[in-house]
Amino acid sequence: MRQFIFIAAIIGAVLFGSKVQAQFRESRTLVKGVIEPYQLAVSPDKTVNLVFPYNIVSVNRGSADVLAQKASEVGNILQVKCEDENFKPTNLTVVTAEGALYSFLLHFVPNPRLLNLKVADLEIPIQQIAQFEGGLKSQAKLRDAAQRIATKKEVINKLSDKRNDMGLQVKGIYISGDVLYFQIKLDNNSRINYDVAQFRSYLTDSKQAKRTAKQETPLIPLFSEGNDKRIEGNSSNTVVLAFDKFTIPNKKHMVLQVMEQNGGRNLQLKIKNKDILKAKSIN
Repeated sequence: MRQFIFIAAIIGAVLFGSKVQAQFRESRTLVKGVIEPYQLAVSPDKTVNLVFPYNIVSVNRGSADVLAQKASEVGNILQVKCEDENFKPTNLTVVTAEGALYSFLLHFVPNPRLLNLKVADLEIPIQQIAQFEGGLKSQAKLRDAAQRIATKKEVINKLSDKRNDMGLQVKGIYISGDVLYFQIKLDNNSRINYDVAQFRSYLTDSKQAKRTAKQETPLIPLFSEGNDKRIEGNSSNTVVLAFDKFTIPNKKHMVLQVMEQNGGRNLQLKIKNKDILKAKSIN
């Protein structure tokens, strides 16, 4: 009889333990969607630099005692410190242009050891969860598409300008959703490096009436992939420009223009509406 009671007790304990484990697993699933904040030490005397993989779109401070600002003329570096040594723990939330939300829990340390943090390499749970308003595009998606387009073979050969051992060519025009991508090749067939002073695109009148000024409408890229600042001697660069989708009105055309810094090897080519309408989808 005692043996029977002992065995029954063991079975009961096992069943109870299994039930507790199941309840524990269930309770853990209830917080599966929580993004844990990253612990960040700050002080009033030292600045912590957070380097994000994409531009910063939004910053929210949990307290006015947090001093946070983007680095001058830089979109992806946030500089953080606290007001004074009486700083109480609070949080900091950052949203970046790929749609990711980053959460930090700030606490005071007199002498922080880590001052320059590359956020992409930290153990922070990151998800691209932000839904942008007003047509703002995710830079992560733009970059992914641009990198794929950069490696594609040439599908257009008539849109080019070649002179002074330099070349500017549109190798392909692509469309994905509401974004137009231009695959551009820059050739330098000389031994002299080519430094770009200006790389711009705009819409202009196809014909200029007498005594009237030519109207130019700038086209500002959403995103640019590739080196558009310098073409080394005897080399070529591929650049992909992403724009909000557009077509070209009658009696106008698009101009791509590259101007050399301290030089005269300037390049320019014309793109017509019929070229835009032949844009290929990204496979």
